Amino acid sequence: MFKSKLGFVVLSILLTVAIVLSGCTKDKSPKEALQSSMSKSAEMKSYNFKGNMKFEDINFPQEDMSANEAAAVINTLKSAELSWTGAYRADPLLMEINLQLALKGDLAVTFNVPIVMTGEKVWVKIPNIPMLPIPEDVVGKFVELDLKKLAEESGQTLPSMDVGKSQKLINDVLAIVFKNVEEKDYMTEIKVKDAGLPADVDVNQVVQFHMDKSQIEPFVNTVIDKIAPEIIDLLSKNEDYRNLLQLKQQDLDDAKKALSDVKSGEVADGLAEMKKELKSLEIKSNIGFDKKEYPVYTDATIKAAIESADLTGSMGIKVVSQITGINSEVKFEIGEPKGADVIPMDQLEEKLGGMFGRSMDGLDGTDGSTSTDGTDSTESN
Repeated sequence: MFKSKLGFVVLSILLTVAIVLSGCTKDKSPKEALQSSMSKSAEMKSYNFKGNMKFEDINFPQEDMSANEAAAVINTLKSAELSWTGAYRADPLLMEINLQLALKGDLAVTFNVPIVMTGEKVWVKIPNIPMLPIPEDVVGKFVELDLKKLAEESGQTLPSMDVGKSQKLINDVLAIVFKNVEEKDYMTEIKVKDAGLPADVDVNQVVQFHMDKSQIEPFVNTVIDKIAPEIIDLLSKNEDYRNLLQLKQQDLDDAKKALSDVKSGEVADGLAEMKKELKSLEIKSNIGFDKKEYPVYTDATIKAAIESADLTGSMGIKVVSQITGINSEVKFEIGEPKGADVIPMDQLEEKLGGMFGRSMDGLDGTDGSTSTDGTDSTESN
């Protein structure tokens, strides 16, 4: 009898432990997973990233242009793919991103545009674009933008690059959004094996955000009635956030008044017109979290069909992004450009001979300490 009672107690304890452990390891709800990952994002001090964007479908009529012109434009867009790779470090701030635009087909061409950013400067490498008359001695050099000097010349302060505060702001805004939208209407957990993720993506949980045409009206009404007013109040009560976004209290007061002036009838009329012209809409986004709850993978697919007096047709776009090496020692391929590799904006404008007109005026935000003699030639990118 004793042995049987003892065995029952041991079995009960084991079952209890098993239940507790299963509860601890169970995946969080979609909303909880997203909120938790946003908080974890603030802990990311360094990482590598990559991604791409491309048209999966584009179909518009040819009434406004000849068949050959329309075919050329559509084929170019269909074959175009924008991709990027890069690295980020929070302290001291340094970010590299290499943008690549690839056009396939009979006139296949690829443009690479490396960009480097610190807290006070941005450098953009000048690509070799055959259809533009860019002087050979500036191709491959980095045009330098001095953000601090630009801010001083415009009478403004340099925007804050505080990643921690930026992430906290995002978290607070998302908390407002999550509080006011129904999880079951927009978010679903899907099995990792059914998410169609690339083979090199290692995630423990995938949450899918989805929205279609029927959900636009209730979502817009929720934004106007609840989300936007609460975000304005959040910014009004937090000076750090206002400074981060370079907003004044008067800007927020004006926004709040404009929001209160929006009448429900006007919103309904605008939505009715939009729904009439928007024949279909489907937005899906998969967010994958690793075992530490970091959001390491995101994809978004947008499909829409429009029928109006100005434009009729359909299109589909897919964007994919991935983060690796979180909080590890990331490798920077370029670093801060220096010396003969750099050309100030004013010298670039002079060499281009006004090719961009006055649109480049006032962008020479450098101290002029670095120059080029105009004779060196670098390898075309």
